[in-house]
Amino acid sequence: MSAQWLEGQLPVLVNVYYWRQKEQFLLAEDVYHKWILFAVEKGAFAYQIGQESGVAERGELVFCPPNTVFKRSILRPLTFFAFNFSLMLQEEDTSSAVEAHPVHWPIGKIKPLDQQRLNSTFDHLRRFWDQHEEPYISRKQYLLQDMWKVHGWEQESLIAGKRKKNDPLMRKAEQIMLERAYRPFLLRELARELGLSPVQFTRRFREQYAVTPAEYVSGLRLNQARILLVETDFTLDDIARRCGYDNGFYFSRAFSAKIGMPPSVYRQNNRI
Repeated sequence: MSAQWLEGQLPVLVNVYYWRQKEQFLLAEDVYHKWILFAVEKGAFAYQIGQESGVAERGELVFCPPNTVFKRSILRPLTFFAFNFSLMLQEEDTSSAVEAHPVHWPIGKIKPLDQQRLNSTFDHLRRFWDQHEEPYISRKQYLLQDMWKVHGWEQESLIAGKRKKNDPLMRKAEQIMLERAYRPFLLRELARELGLSPVQFTRRFREQYAVTPAEYVSGLRLNQARILLVETDFTLDDIARRCGYDNGFYFSRAFSAKIGMPPSVYRQNNRI
């Protein structure tokens, strides 16, 4: 499934709902006349959709097509968005759109690779999901389409990556970065450990994972910082140390530059 094909699809939002810390579903199973998407912000639930079944947790999306039995049960208190939408096929030669055949759309769970972007989408939606006038309707529509298009791009990158020879050394590098990300370390020293120059390391890592080593580590640290800001009362200096930054001042600058707001404002806006 290519990104080009997916971008020919047009998800048209009917409505979006948001639940915080939901402990059980009112119905153990349901059938919807439109597409339904559960986007998990916190917690976990088990699902079965046709032959697809599993557990969806934080940062994962579950798609159910129309007129299909959607079985589900909450395993841990669930905070999530539920999108109800139609799937339309955008005609290239006209401005019209027709109902798309659902066979090419995902059924069941996907996990977006760009969790930082997904978290940003959640942040925006949380502020106006229950607003039913313009410009909020257009914004919600945009965010739904953005999630889908990003998924298409990621699928294209994964397909392209599978055509390449896997790089065991870069898998080793990723594992080391996962172990060291939350304390200060130098990527040039890691390159030396791997027997590579910094330029060689950056090139091979990007070929394997479509991001640079610095971008990968930064993403890990910022995602961890977002969790600590919302779920703990740690000071900014504490969070900086726990996420691999030298001090709270540098952490605040890096966070603001990437997220678009200071950590203190992010915390204030997103505490539940």
